[in-house]
Amino acid sequence: MERMQQIVGRARAAFNSGRSRPLEFRIQQLKALERMVQEKEKEILAALKADLNKSGPNAYSHEVLGVLNELVLAMEKLPSWAAPHPVKKNLLTMRDKAYINYEPLGVVLIIGAWNYPFVLVMQPLIGAIAAEHGSNAVVVKPSEVSENTARLVAELLPQYLDKDLYAVVTGGVPETTELLTQRFDHILYTGNTAVGKIVMAAAAKHLTPVTLELGGKSPCYIDKDCDLAVACRRITWGKYTNCGQTCIAPDYILCDPSIQSKVVENIKETLKEFYGEDVKSSPDYGRIINKRHFKRILGLLEGQKIAHGGETDEASCFI
Repeated sequence: MERMQQIVGRARAAFNSGRSRPLEFRIQQLKALERMVQEKEKEILAALKADLNKSGPNAYSHEVLGVLNELVLAMEKLPSWAAPHPVKKNLLTMRDKAYINYEPLGVVLIIGAWNYPFVLVMQPLIGAIAAEHGSNAVVVKPSEVSENTARLVAELLPQYLDKDLYAVVTGGVPETTELLTQRFDHILYTGNTAVGKIVMAAAAKHLTPVTLELGGKSPCYIDKDCDLAVACRRITWGKYTNCGQTCIAPDYILCDPSIQSKVVENIKETLKEFYGEDVKSSPDYGRIINKRHFKRILGLLEGQKIAHGGETDEASCFI
């Protein structure tokens, strides 16, 4: 508990000092973040490979490129975002200067997710520094499930960013639970509904606003008059990217019974095209994040009719 108080206390003291407010400082921190991603690209891709078996092109396009694009946009737009925004005057304010001047929130907590462990802490961090309510202090809590990426984030951020303003806390449920007893000015969490409720309940004690991204269900409907090959190819890509571990991955397909067998065949052919006959040896096919989730998914397969595949290997978390 004392350690978390010290980390959050240092972040709040750094924020209260005012050094994060100047535009020049915020741009400097964003440039440092950009330099980190560029200089440590190999290490980032290696960590993602170790955690989820993400291939280089997939990891780069889904986790690195988006962060770099976000940084370019933030640095370009920050001067206009930070500037006062004039507003229309009325009878009561006609002799005044009327404008909206955005203020930072304070100390922000970012709790990341394990399925896209780099981008889902970096993008909120960029926003906390650069958005209209930016120049905040931030405590970053990467997901302990993606342990290699979490360890790398904890190692890299202090090398490039202000250590007191932008702290990293690693660990599992005990550390996160302790963090949530502290008072923050905004909490961002990406993950499941059960933990989302815990985060919201903890935030409510301090009347702290939250941003919760808790996934959901993503059905796909295929009409019998559509281009079946194109639809099935796109759905297959969306489902099997990152081994299905994406919050908006297609969960199930609804279609007319007359085309059901054609849908199944199209998906099977697409899978062969994407990953070959020996899926396990494909460099583009990911792995389930850990054995707990591997066993959970294995349980879902029990007693079901498997249309294609079905081979599993617990040692490598391959399904």
